Amino acid sequence: MTKEIKKETPFEYLTHKDGKAFSRETINHWYIARAYVLDKLKNFVFAPNDYGHLHVVVTDDSPLMLAVVRQVALSAHYVNYVEYDVYGKLVCTNRTVITLVSQNENIASELKKEEYLCNLLDYCKYSVNGMEENKDSYIDIELQIVKVLSKNDMPNTVLMTEEDVQAFIQSKKENNLYEIDTRSAVFASRMYNLGDVIGNLPAEDIHCAKRYTQALGKYQHVQMSKKITPLIDDEKWKGNLTMVKESLSNLFCADCFESRNKGIERWQAKEQKKKANERDKKNKTIEDVWEKFNDALSRSEHERWVVEKLIMGYRPYSDQERFQYESLFGEERKAFRKKLKNNASDPAHVDLCSYHDLRRISPDDLKYDSFLMLAIPKILERVRHAI
Repeated sequence: MTKEIKKETPFEYLTHKDGKAFSRETINHWYIARAYVLDKLKNFVFAPNDYGHLHVVVTDDSPLMLAVVRQVALSAHYVNYVEYDVYGKLVCTNRTVITLVSQNENIASELKKEEYLCNLLDYCKYSVNGMEENKDSYIDIELQIVKVLSKNDMPNTVLMTEEDVQAFIQSKKENNLYEIDTRSAVFASRMYNLGDVIGNLPAEDIHCAKRYTQALGKYQHVQMSKKITPLIDDEKWKGNLTMVKESLSNLFCADCFESRNKGIERWQAKEQKKKANERDKKNKTIEDVWEKFNDALSRSEHERWVVEKLIMGYRPYSDQERFQYESLFGEERKAFRKKLKNNASDPAHVDLCSYHDLRRISPDDLKYDSFLMLAIPKILERVRHAI
């Protein structure tokens, strides 16, 4: 049977904030970097209770390799990241570290261009030749820029070079690297079509899987039973940069489904190796394990979303904007939030904050991450068996 794989080219619709088109070379680099990074990192997995982090070393600073840095930042988010400890102290344990080797004195400014990391460096922890910036950042990505690579061996280190990327391109010449299977992204986008079944859920006990039973039923038997449709809506996307970015958010989110699933499977495999009397008997099925770690998965998804939004050019609210937002209520607050988010030239989002602060600022938004994490196994199963 032939799988109904939808291959699309969504990156063509991204533009600069002022509406100016990106170069064809830049767009091609995004496609290549995405395919290469997802392939390169496919076997790097962390279970929720693992200690350790991914360290990616990028040895070149060409435009193509800066696109690779961008893609690593979009993709390398793991469920074992700990933002705050049980005492409320910011610890940022198991943060992904990207080391970029560059002799360019202005490389940080180069990385801040819209085609690369954009606003991420304004908020994530990074260093240039040992000089640290944003030391107290909550974000799960750290960038180190060095002139000379240290010889110290580190576990879970992945080396990425221009030669390696070119070899990857040659090895995939039978495939079209400039097209993307968007099926998982389409299913992720349908989560927002559930309406009141999720919208009316209260914001307490947010990680209790039983609260989402009705929503999961509607999602699985209504939204997922529909024919797989394209992610791209040419009529709505053209000239609407906000719509493009919101739709691409589903793609970047879906790119992490497999690594999250492998992390859960890794935990389950470790449990099976324990003695029978030491195993977690309450979590026998893969669905049980997803429910057990819904909190950690949801936190990881928020961290991923924050990085994505900063790379896509969004920024947090200023103090004045946050004061005004918190002074409004009901429809006025919603309108103010929508206005700032839809400002294509300078988009701002109220949820660009730590997960710790999100529970206070927008507790109602937590349920969407929680629901989506519970839906991932169903999405992967649907995509793998699509005909």
